[in-house]
Amino acid sequence: MKTASRGPSRVTIRQFEPGDREAFLSLYERVFDRGRSPAWFRWKYEDNPYADHVPIVVAEDDGDLVGCRSLFAQEMRGHGTVRTAYQPCDTMVHPDYRRRGLFDRMNERTLERYAEGGPAFFFNFPNEASKRGNLNHGWREIGTVPLYYRVRDPVGALERWTDDPGAQAPTRVEKRATTAAAKSVASRIVDGAHRTGDQFLAPDADVDLERHESPPAEALAAAYGRAIPDAMHTNRTATFYRWRLANPEHEYTTYVARRDGEPVAALVTADVDDRVRIVETVPRALEAERGALERLLVAVLADCDRREFVTAFGETLPRPIRYRFFPDTRAPLSTLIRPASRTLLARDLDASAAVENSSIDDWTFSRLDLDTT
Repeated sequence: MKTASRGPSRVTIRQFEPGDREAFLSLYERVFDRGRSPAWFRWKYEDNPYADHVPIVVAEDDGDLVGCRSLFAQEMRGHGTVRTAYQPCDTMVHPDYRRRGLFDRMNERTLERYAEGGPAFFFNFPNEASKRGNLNHGWREIGTVPLYYRVRDPVGALERWTDDPGAQAPTRVEKRATTAAAKSVASRIVDGAHRTGDQFLAPDADVDLERHESPPAEALAAAYGRAIPDAMHTNRTATFYRWRLANPEHEYTTYVARRDGEPVAALVTADVDDRVRIVETVPRALEAERGALERLLVAVLADCDRREFVTAFGETLPRPIRYRFFPDTRAPLSTLIRPASRTLLARDLDASAAVENSSIDDWTFSRLDLDTT
C-alpha cells in the first residue's frame, strides 16, 4: 500500500462491492492483528438472512481499501413488535489514514444510505476509540451491560490479578510458580467444593437433560417461544439459530431440558482458550423456567469444572450470584480487573422505534445478541 498523502483527501467513500472481500479481510488482519477466513465473511455478511445486500461502506484511495464501516443485520423484538436493526461492527481505518475524518465520512454515508428505508435503528457496543464518533453522529448512550465471571480457583486468580491490576481476567492470566503437588491438592479441593455446592443448590425441575454437539435449532426456537420477554432483544427463530450458530470461528455445545418430551429450556456454550462462555439461555424470560435453566447450568459447570473461568454476558443466568458468578461492574471484581462490560449505544432511524429514549432495563442481552460471538 502506498503511503497516505497529508494533502487534500483523495479518498472515496462508497458501498461495498463483491470484489472488496479479499481487501476487507487483509485490512481486518492489519487493524485487529488477527485473521478471519472467507468462510467467516460469507457467514457474517453474505449469508445473513436479515439483509439482502452486504451492509458495508468502504473508504478507498486509488484502488486501496483503507477503511470500512460494517453492519451486522439482526431481527429485533420488543413489546411484541419485530423490526430489523443493524449493529455496527468491524469498523476499521488503516493506521496511515487515521485522524483524517474517515470514520465520520463513512458514518455519514451509512446514515444517508439507510435514511429512507431499511433498518429501524442502530445499536452497538463501541470501544472507546469509536464511542465519541458515534455520539457525535446522534447515537445515545443507554447504559452498561456487565460480564459475569465464575472463577474456578478464586485465591489463585486473586494472586494473579493483583500482580497485574490492569489485567482483563480471561486474557492476561499469568501462571505462577508453585509446586505441582500443591496446585493439584488445591485444585481438587476447590473443584470438589464447587461441585458439591452446585448440586446442593440445583432445584428439582422434573426435566430430562440432553447434550448436543450440533445446535438443535428447532428445539432452541421452541424453548424460546415458551416465554418471550417484552424487553428489546434479538428475535429467536429456527432460521436465526441455524444461521447464528453456524459461525465457522466457533464450536458450540447445546444443553436441552425436556419435560414430557418437549423442550422447555436450553443453554449454549462455546469454548474460548482457558474459559467457557455461556452464550445463550432460553427462554429469554428467565424466571419462566428458572428451575430447568439452573439444572442445565449445573450440568454445564460439571462438564467444564477444570476450566479457569466460566463467563456469562448480560441477562443470561436467572440467579448468577447464587452460583458464584460475579459481575465485573461491582466489587470485588471491579477493584481487581479492567472491566470487560460493554456500554450500549443506540440511534433511531425510524422514529417509531424510539430506542434512543430507552433505558438499559428496556433491553435484555445474552452473548448471542452480539456480533462477536
